[in-house]
Amino acid sequence: MRRVLQYSVYLIFYGITYVVGVLPRWIFYGLADVLAFQLAYLFRYRRGVVLGNLRRSFPERSEGEIRRLAWRFYRHLADLLLESAFMMHASSKRIVRRCEFTNVEVMEPYYQQGRSVVIAAAHYCNWEFLTCAAPIIPFVFLGIYKPVGNRWIEALLTRSRQRLGAVAVEMKDTLRTILRYEHEGKPVLAGLIADQTPWKGNHYWGHFLNQDTLVFRGVEHVAKKIDAPVFFCHMRQPRRGYFSVTLEFITDTPQETPEDWITAQHLAALERCIRERPEYWLWSHRRWKHQKPAGDE
Repeated sequence: MRRVLQYSVYLIFYGITYVVGVLPRWIFYGLADVLAFQLAYLFRYRRGVVLGNLRRSFPERSEGEIRRLAWRFYRHLADLLLESAFMMHASSKRIVRRCEFTNVEVMEPYYQQGRSVVIAAAHYCNWEFLTCAAPIIPFVFLGIYKPVGNRWIEALLTRSRQRLGAVAVEMKDTLRTILRYEHEGKPVLAGLIADQTPWKGNHYWGHFLNQDTLVFRGVEHVAKKIDAPVFFCHMRQPRRGYFSVTLEFITDTPQETPEDWITAQHLAALERCIRERPEYWLWSHRRWKHQKPAGDE
């Protein structure tokens, strides 16, 4: 019975995303504005979480400014949801012209040396468009993800992530997959999104957006394990639905850096992005659900 229900959900999901994904741009973003209004004011989707996160992160802003910022976030969230449908069903040509990479050539020396590269990314702008790099780089592009509960929807999302040449890799298989490609003599570009709340365990407490914040160490762990250069992915949105990516150097000697230095650099770079255009971060996530224990570092 559960399989029948999941497959039915998949069919509905596929039908809706197909229709949305092939709409003309002006209708597409008109629909996104309607969805944004519904999310913000009708369904009030995680509205308390969004407003609470914004108030704690920007205590210097007035309540009116916080609420206007929340509306801009919901507009961005609606774009994210519909752009996921676009990524599934639009032509490859339409997809790749939406995202520009300004300086991928900075990774070329490492490819020539046979070294893999780690990209420290975040849930900022629309991270799914990072797979547009796959056709223009010599590396094997690994897109790391957490699986969803429905296997048919999961297969659809995986095909979407791989259609431009990236290899979708489940998070738990990240290091094993990188090592396999390296053993075959194929350097990889591993895109790691590490800005959400980690499970308690291998963590680092940093100061982020005015708050003590538990931070996932995954980027640093992988980089040090394979001695990979690390770049921060600075993603911008010059106009609605179009993205620009600049790679910002963090280190190419990760094994020589102090413990948690790479993690702290990633966190600081992300905060600079958020302060520049705060509406593009995922404020609906319960990012600060863990409180720092007394005496913990």
